[in-house]
Amino acid sequence: MKRILRAAMVFLAILLLAPTGPAQAKTVWHMHLNYPAGNFLSQGAQRFADRVKEATNGELVIVLHPGSSLGFKGPELLRAVADGQLAIAEIPTGMVEGDAPILALTAQPFLSRNSFEQRLLYQLAKPVYKKTLARFKQMTIFSTVWPFSGIYTQRPIHQLSDLKGLKMRVYDGTGLAFGKAVGASARKMPFSEVYPAMKAGLLDSMYTSSVSGVDAKAWEVLKYFTRINILGPVNMINVNLDAWNKLPKETREKVLEISEQMENEMWNLAGDMDRSSLKILREHGMKVLEVDRKFRAQLDQVGVELRRAWFKKAGKEAEQVLQEYNRILGR
Repeated sequence: MKRILRAAMVFLAILLLAPTGPAQAKTVWHMHLNYPAGNFLSQGAQRFADRVKEATNGELVIVLHPGSSLGFKGPELLRAVADGQLAIAEIPTGMVEGDAPILALTAQPFLSRNSFEQRLLYQLAKPVYKKTLARFKQMTIFSTVWPFSGIYTQRPIHQLSDLKGLKMRVYDGTGLAFGKAVGASARKMPFSEVYPAMKAGLLDSMYTSSVSGVDAKAWEVLKYFTRINILGPVNMINVNLDAWNKLPKETREKVLEISEQMENEMWNLAGDMDRSSLKILREHGMKVLEVDRKFRAQLDQVGVELRRAWFKKAGKEAEQVLQEYNRILGR
């Protein structure tokens, strides 16, 4: 009954939110997006939709629904696409590990140290991800990545003990595990709820990227951004396989060609967005703190312990990917 009600709500939302223009298209996909329309990932999705429409001469039109306006939450998205409630959706890998733990491989703490390493990890994980996603009746046509996440606080953070006692907003299971490991009270909540929670004193910190800090105007409630670089969250743009297979072969080929271009574009853009966002944070008085060697060693040790626990539920395939990753990097 709950699933039927959800499907009805999604259908109603599509009727209310969809523009009238795509009515003449042979195929219309409604795409769930997690972030506001002005976010750089949502803007990238708009470029993708525009290019698909142009390349297919309007045979396939993708209508965007930013800000989770279709009503789905992150952990629900894998099954929503599997069930066909969504033809296409932006799915953060770290938010769906409840259904498929292996997908959180690219969301493990302090495993990658920069965007190059994160992309290498994702490329190595792709075959395992593809096999896993097939069980959920979907495929990834391209991926995007966020700049690495740090911690916004009221007080400076210079060592692991400074994190103890923080009331910290996180966005995934990795954040919850990290908070527990360092003695912080971590709460997972949608970004839209963070600002009111800060004002009400329910939170005094958050872990997220420089870009999100700018989006939220973090300088209005917090003073420091410590670049612990816990992870660079990877998002999958996933398509329901039934919806995909209904497209003509020529259309699928054009979508895949555009998708390959988008993946390269979006991964390169993340670095530019990080640099420009850090500049904006500083201009508004936010003190951006780097992590010294001693603090980094403490964080790395936390990462080792958290990954050891995670691999027990992720299985041997995750360990094999990590072994190859470490071999390439010479670790």
